[in-house]
Amino acid sequence: MRARKGTLALETPAKEIGSVKRRKDSKKLYVDFYYFGHRIIRSTELDDTPANEQKVRDFLNRITGRIEAGTFKFAEAFPGSTRKEKAFFTSLEGREYHPEPHQVLFGDYVKEWMKTVFPSFGSPTKHRDYQESIRKILPYFRNMTFHQITGQELYRFTESLKWKTGANKGKPLSRSRKVNILIPFRAIWNDACEHYRWVIKSPCDGIHKKLPKTEKKERLALRFHDWQLFLENLEEHYKPIAELMILTGMIVSELSALTKDSIQGEYLKLTSSYVLKEEKTSMKTAFRKRDIYITEAIRSRLNILTARAKTPFLVTSSRGTRLNSTDFAKVWKKAVDKAGIAPMTSYIARHSFAAWSLTIGINHLRLVKLMGHASKQMVFEVYGNYVEGLEEDAEAIYHYFGQDFIMPRKSKSPIPFRYSTGHSAGFDAANLSNPLMI
Repeated sequence: MRARKGTLALETPAKEIGSVKRRKDSKKLYVDFYYFGHRIIRSTELDDTPANEQKVRDFLNRITGRIEAGTFKFAEAFPGSTRKEKAFFTSLEGREYHPEPHQVLFGDYVKEWMKTVFPSFGSPTKHRDYQESIRKILPYFRNMTFHQITGQELYRFTESLKWKTGANKGKPLSRSRKVNILIPFRAIWNDACEHYRWVIKSPCDGIHKKLPKTEKKERLALRFHDWQLFLENLEEHYKPIAELMILTGMIVSELSALTKDSIQGEYLKLTSSYVLKEEKTSMKTAFRKRDIYITEAIRSRLNILTARAKTPFLVTSSRGTRLNSTDFAKVWKKAVDKAGIAPMTSYIARHSFAAWSLTIGINHLRLVKLMGHASKQMVFEVYGNYVEGLEEDAEAIYHYFGQDFIMPRKSKSPIPFRYSTGHSAGFDAANLSNPLMI
């Protein structure tokens, strides 16, 4: 870079602080000066003409005056500088640097956020979920500034979300999945606003109202003959596991956390769950920690599991390892396909446990406790839908669960189940056609 002859140095009352220059390989004018002992060279993007040179000299003169007065702000004078440079010189000036929303790219902030904020998230499950969502968010917003991200832009993003693989390939994601993806977006946005002290409207405001509502799937229960057909086609090792699920209402993550010590006298105690290779002592709700009375039917399945368990964990795979939800799902699907019945996941065992219990007249409050819910409302809203023909299975279900399921405490003179005469141990068969009667 060479200085212009006779016009380069700025004369000030105090000292020379800068000059106007031009690079050999450029026709643009540059400013060259020192600030806090650091040399600053910046292109003005102005062509080398006498008129433009005068503009640049005037600019340097203004800088001189402001530096001497202590009012010069590097970030305002050079808005095109990097955030790192702006923050550095703003700190030397004794101020805090707060870029405006139009000056910060979403992708740049997320890169820093992943290094500084994200590691503080303690749960491996939350780490995985956030990373998966951010992988969907970044390609769309990476090169947008926070100023450019509006509610309309965020909605367009949610509309672009579609299944990339599987049977639903090309179809839009469900409302619930979209909402889950927006959770880390909202966290990142709020952290940026707090970090830079922005007071701006969040694009997340009102987004839930814009998302299309999806119709809730009906919670179905199995007919008894379909359950028997499924068991016939399930690998032998997994039969007592599947039966324990439908006899108790437990799900895979709860089964995986069971140990031999979980069996305490007449009760099976559920105190934790095992999700994505992580032990969770705090369950979905406080009510999910529960005691399940061990009936004869449950005891016989527990005996099988206990006898073959080579580790403290009660429920294991056919390889002897701790039960894994992913592997179990494959085993379950294989049996469903072989049986030729309607597609279903293992969660249907929990639905069926509730519906079957209602069908044979279990005490409703006891069912609420067994399911790990807070109130009867949840049980009836989620599991109380009428299942066509289920009342025809009442006697088979009753014998499958056992009389001690209806009456946990042994009675000296129990009333036998007589479906044909309309009476049973603790329920009226005449009401079986309406399992919602209280």
